[in-house]
Amino acid sequence: MDIEILHEERLRAWCRRIEIPTGAVDRFAEVACKTREDADLLRVFTELYEQSALRGEWQREWKPLPFDPIVEEKLGQNASLFYLLGYMASLPHAAETYRRLGIDDSIFDATMYDITIYLLQASDLRGYWAYTNFAWIWRHLTCELFRLGRLQFMLLPLGGNVTAFKHRRTGEVLLLADPGLILRPDGWAAGAGRKPWDGETWLPVFEENEMGWRGHPINPRGFALREPVHLSRLDWDLILQHGDTVCDIHIPRGKTLTADECRDSFQQAIDFFARIRPEMPFKAFYCHTWFFSPQLQQMLPPESSIVRFQREFYLYPFPGSPEYLWEFVFGEKYRDTSTAPRDTTLRRAVLDWLARGGEIFDLPGLMFHAPAEWGSQPYMNRWDAEPPV
Repeated sequence: MDIEILHEERLRAWCRRIEIPTGAVDRFAEVACKTREDADLLRVFTELYEQSALRGEWQREWKPLPFDPIVEEKLGQNASLFYLLGYMASLPHAAETYRRLGIDDSIFDATMYDITIYLLQASDLRGYWAYTNFAWIWRHLTCELFRLGRLQFMLLPLGGNVTAFKHRRTGEVLLLADPGLILRPDGWAAGAGRKPWDGETWLPVFEENEMGWRGHPINPRGFALREPVHLSRLDWDLILQHGDTVCDIHIPRGKTLTADECRDSFQQAIDFFARIRPEMPFKAFYCHTWFFSPQLQQMLPPESSIVRFQREFYLYPFPGSPEYLWEFVFGEKYRDTSTAPRDTTLRRAVLDWLARGGEIFDLPGLMFHAPAEWGSQPYMNRWDAEPPV
C-alpha cells in the first residue's frame, strides 16, 4: 500500500503547511525512511493507517496511545513520532473533505496547526522531539473540530441533564439543576475539588407537567440553590436539554483573548456550521475549560481577560478538580506547589490561593446571547444585581 506521508517530498510539504519546525521535520523524515525500509515497522504503520485513516477507528478515550513493542525497540525515543506520522497520514483525506465541503485552505492550516502546538509542548518537556496528545488530535483529522479565528469549535450533543429556559417577556435565561447530580450544601457538585466530599449532600429535583417545570435554579456562577422554583409554560420556553446540539468551544494556546476576537470567532462559527452542517443547527455555545474555575473571579481582577471570558457564560455544577487548571497554568513540568514558579500574575494568584487553603475546580458553561452582545455578561450581571427570590 502506498501511503503519501511516508514519501519525504510529500511529508515535508504537509509539515510546511502546519509550520512544523525544520528540526522536527528532519526527524520525521528519518522515521519515515526507516519505516519504508523495515518490514515490521511498515506492517505496524500500515495497520495503524488502515485502522484510523481508512476505517475511522481512532482511540477516542482519554488515555495514552499504546505503542507496539516492536516500534519502541526499533525507534526508541522516536516511537511517538512514528505514531504521530501514522495520524498525520490522514491529512490528505482531511484536506479532501475540506475541499468537498468548500472550506478554505486557511482554516485547514490553522486547525491542523494544533499538531505543531502539542508537538512543541511535548518536546520542550522531554528535551527531544516527541508527541503525546493523541487523544485530542483525531478530532481535527476527522474534520469534527475547526479553528475559526482565535477559537476552535465542534458540534456535539449536550451531556448531563441540566435544562435551560428563557423568559418570553424579559429574555432572561435560567438553568435548572441536573436531578442526577449529588450536590454539597453550598450547591456545588459533591465531587468538586481535590478531596472526596464526606459531608451532607442533597439531590435536586426536576419535574415537568402540563403547567410547567419545577426544579432548582442555578446561579450563573455555577452553584445550585436549595429553594426550588416553578416555571410556568405561559412565561417560559424550554430552550436546551440533554441531547440537543451545542457548539463546543475550545481555546487554543496563544496570545490573550480579546473581545473583538471572540465576537469574530463566534460569528464565524455560526455562519460556518450553518453552511457545512445545516442539518445540525445548534442551540447554544458550550465550553468546559479551566477558565471556568469559578474561584478565578476571586483570585484575579475583574479586568482580567480570563475573568471577562468566564463572565460571558452561564456556569453550572460539575465534579471538577484542580488538575485541569494546574495542567494549563503550570504544565507537566511542575507537579506540586513547592516547585511551581511564581513568574506570572496568574501563577502567583493560584499559588497564593492554594496556600490559603482555597479549593479549585473547573465547571462547564453555556452561552446563549449573540456574538454582537459579547461583553454584556448578561447572566452573572443580572444575578449580581438582582439576587433570585
